[in-house]
Amino acid sequence: MTYEPNEVRAWAHEAGEPVAERGRLSYQVVTAYLKANPQVARELASEHDVPVPSRGAVSLAACEEIALLVR
Repeated sequence: MTYEPNEVRAWAHEAGEPVAERGRLSYQVVTAYLKANPQVARELASEHDVPVPSRGAVSLAACEEIALLVR
């Protein structure tokens, strides 16, 4: 699984996060997206051996680590 940049951009627009229409997504936007979408964060964490809880919120630190790995 990988995140879909178009989904991240759509989420960013709705959330009021600054994001370009094209090009690489910023680390901050990807981190915020993962924090707001824990199921996506969990799936990506599983693929990259990043420990996260199976339920509830995913920590900001884990989202930051995942964002570094996937962007």
